[in-house]
This record gives sequence, structure tokens and C-alpha cells, in this order.
Amino acid sequence: MIKRLSVKDFAILEELEVSFNDGLTVITGETGAGKSLILKSLSVLLGSKGEKTFVRSGAERSVLELEIESVNKNFYRRLLSKSGRTRSFHNEEPCSDLDYKKRSQSIADFHGQNEQQLIMNSENHIDYLDNFLKENKNLAKIDILYEDLKNIDLEIRSSQKKIENASTRKELLDFQINEIESIDPKKDEDLSLSKEFKRLKNIEDTIATLKNINLTLNESDHSIYKQLSSAISNLERLSRFDEKLTPFVNEIQDASQSIQESSAGLLQYVQNLDGEDHNLEQIEERLHGIEMLKRKYGGTVDYVLQYLDEAYVELKEMQGLDKKYSDLLERKNSLVKEFQILSEELHSKRKNIAIKISKKIIREMSNLNMPNAVFEIRIFQKAKKNSPVIFKDENVEINPKGFDLVEFYLSANPGELPKPLVKIASGGETSRIMLAIKTVLKNFDPVSTLIFDEIDSGISGDAAEKVGQALLKLSNDKQVFCITHLPQIASKAKNHLYVYKEVSKSKTRVIAKYLNEKDKINAIAELYGNNPKAYASISATKGSSSETYG
Repeated sequence: MIKRLSVKDFAILEELEVSFNDGLTVITGETGAGKSLILKSLSVLLGSKGEKTFVRSGAERSVLELEIESVNKNFYRRLLSKSGRTRSFHNEEPCSDLDYKKRSQSIADFHGQNEQQLIMNSENHIDYLDNFLKENKNLAKIDILYEDLKNIDLEIRSSQKKIENASTRKELLDFQINEIESIDPKKDEDLSLSKEFKRLKNIEDTIATLKNINLTLNESDHSIYKQLSSAISNLERLSRFDEKLTPFVNEIQDASQSIQESSAGLLQYVQNLDGEDHNLEQIEERLHGIEMLKRKYGGTVDYVLQYLDEAYVELKEMQGLDKKYSDLLERKNSLVKEFQILSEELHSKRKNIAIKISKKIIREMSNLNMPNAVFEIRIFQKAKKNSPVIFKDENVEINPKGFDLVEFYLSANPGELPKPLVKIASGGETSRIMLAIKTVLKNFDPVSTLIFDEIDSGISGDAAEKVGQALLKLSNDKQVFCITHLPQIASKAKNHLYVYKEVSKSKTRVIAKYLNEKDKINAIAELYGNNPKAYASISATKGSSSETYG
């Protein structure tokens, strides 16, 4: 149960600390005194979204702490900054908001206007019913199966479309594969062919130029070879008189021999070039074919070859489309069978528990001054053509919770047939129905604390007395907090927390104190008649009651 709440710089609360006891605790006080801020801070500590507007004016952040009574120390803390950032801690360990919410959600069950709005939406009724069932594992399985069925339906539709388009697509792939393979390009072949094409394109110029070079080197009357031969003769003559010139003779002779060899090599190269240009047309044609493939299939030979590989893979996949489609249908049938079995089992359990729970809720509603009320939990299905799931010889729509739809029906007056709760229930009736559900649910619900805000909305007199008795009965098993404006409810409390404002030196502070027996009487009197003397009496007896300030 909740042991202590500490609040600092939250809304108008500068600082507030409240310890809580077991049993029924009512929170009373004048309108605007700050009662709802206590529940709002509890709500944030139980995982509700923290808003930067909650930070008190002039403060940098709000600090909220909650101590839970358990075998070990159990602390929850949230820091709300005016920049909008929220930091969450459990036993001083930082955790994400999502993780914090998971850890704190089992502390208490919070009933306020939001929950009344939930019960007034029939889509949520199945969740209330399922709270009575210990079927979390099967519900989780059904949820997974539902998602699997949605995904496999997408795969089946995709496979069907591929099969429908397969014939046309196969013709195109066959054509593209034959087109690429008929040319059969090799990696970097376009680069080598381009070089060869340029060489052959300029072969005539190459032959003419090489012949002219050969004339210059060896064959003309003034060729380099003949000039070197003359130089050698002159040096040989002079070396007879000067031996130091002999090395130069040898060097020039080597050069002359190199020129002769080069001239002979060039002549042979020119002879080999004759006739090579007949390949030019073939190379040009192949280059054209490769360039065409590059334009169609990616821009490079590498991409052309990659496309060829992918085309073969797709063609192979097409050959297995029928088998894949058959396997998908078989898998879907298996999922449908498992979904149907689990959903039928869940339907049967829901049907049985719905009858029992309805009777218990009717009994509790009678205790809450609705003696002639009839409450029904109706379970039905929605027909859907071509749905794979069949119930009672009819194709039915499925959902993440099976194939059941649930709606609460109510008749508050004798002789009236039950009608949908969401269409006929008044605010007071909704509050009492919620209290009846909570009372019946208490043995199924693991939370130890129940928090009620505005449970007394729309009721008075004898109905308020009955609601007070129900809250007291509920507090025998649970810790119960309740904001109330009704003396009939306040009078049942084991603990009475009174909240009021005090102004001193132009500064307002919120005071929350537990009342002693005398002050309880005055507070209840105040609720009966809004008696200023009763309020003055409560405020004047601070010494006899424990107080906390904000």
C-alpha cells in the first residue's frame, strides 16, 4: 500500500508531505483548496504524463516522491522541469518513462473522470470483462496470432499478384537474359575494346608515321645511321693517334647498332599492322552492343552482370511461386485453426464468467441504492463475409482479442428492458456502476490501493449513504482514498484528511491534516451545511491534529 507522498513545487504546492494509513481515507475541503492536487500528484507518480505547467511559478522543477510499504524499501520519484523534461526513478535507479509506468502501474487503481469516460466507450467493455479472467497468456497468444494472420494475408496477396504477373514478367526476363547473354560482356571489356578501337581507328596514320621515322633512322641518304657511320670512321682514324678516343668509338658503335635494331623492329611492326584494320568493324559493333546493354541495365558492365544475376534469381523464385503460395495457404490454415480454438475457449470462459459477474454487479448495485437495476454483459460477434474464422456456422470478424465483442447493458428502473449503458446511464449511475465493478473485481485485482475521485458525482441522500458503506466494505481488503463532498461518505472514513488554504503575509499555502474525532464531526457538519463555524473550529484545532503544509 501507499505509505507516504512528498510533493515540492507542484502547481500551487510549495511543499507537502502526507503519510497514509490502511483502510478508507477521505479527503475533504472547500472547493479550490487543493484536494485534487494531491490526487493529481499521485496520478503522475503512478505513471501519468508530467506536464511542464505543473511546475510551480518561480521554481525550476517539481519533485514528487512516493514510498510504498513492502518487504523492502520501495521508492518512486519523478522530477518535472519547466523545460518539459521528465526524469523518473525507482529505488534511486533512473528509468525510462515507459519502464517507470510498467513498474508503477500495479501500485494502485485510479478511478476518476477519465475512467468513467472509458466505461462510456463500449469498445473498452471487453477489457473490463477480461480483467476477471486469468487468461493473460491466451490473450497474448491470440494477439500474436491476429498479427501473424494480418501479415500472412499481406504475403498471400503479394504472392497472388506475383503469380498473376508471372507470365508477362517471365517473358520479359527471358528476353533480357537472352539479350545480355547473346553479347556476353566481360568485366572491364568495354575499357579494353575502347583502347583497341582507338588504336585501329588511327592505324593508317601510325603506319605512315613509322615509315617516315624509319627513313630518318636508317634508309634516307642523310639518315641518322649513315651520319653515325661517318662519325665512327672519323673517330677510328683519329684514335690511331689518340687512344683516349677509342671509348667514344665504342659508344657510338653501340648507338648505331641500337638504331639498326630499332629500325628493323619498326619495319617488322609496320608489316604486322597491314590487314589489322579489318577487325575494326567487328570491334565497333561489339562496343555498340555493350554500350546498349549499359544504357538499359545500369550504366556499367558491372551493373549489367549484376542485373543478369538478379534476373536469374527472380526467374528461379517465379518457378517456386506456386509452391510458396501453397505453403502460405497451409500456414494460414494452421494459424486460423489455432486462433479459432483459442478464441472459442476464451468465448466459453467469457460467457460463463459474464453471467456470474453480472449477478454480482447487480447485487452490489442493489447495495448502492439501485435495487431494481438489471445489468447484463452481452457477448456477440460481427458477421464478416470471407472471414477465415467461423462461429456458429457464420463467418465472423476477428480482432486482437478473438472474435468476441462485449457491451454492457443496463436497466435502472423496473419494467424497462436493458439498453446499452453508454446511451442511458447518468453520471451518478455510472459512478455507482464503476464502484460495483471495483467491488466485484477486488478479489481478481492484484493492486492493493484504490483511488476514487468524484465517485459521489450525481448522488445524494440514501444513495450517498450506500456508496459510503460500499467504500467502507471495499476498504476491508484494500487501501482506499476518496475525495468527497458528501457527509454520508466522509462519516465512514477511518482516516479523514482535511485540506484548506491559509494566507499569511500575502503568501498562500495549502495545509493538509488528519482530523481527530472532534474535528471529524466539525468537518462532516461543514459538508452538511457549509457551516463557517465548523470550518473555523477545524482550523483552530491544529494542535490536536497532524498537519502537513504546501
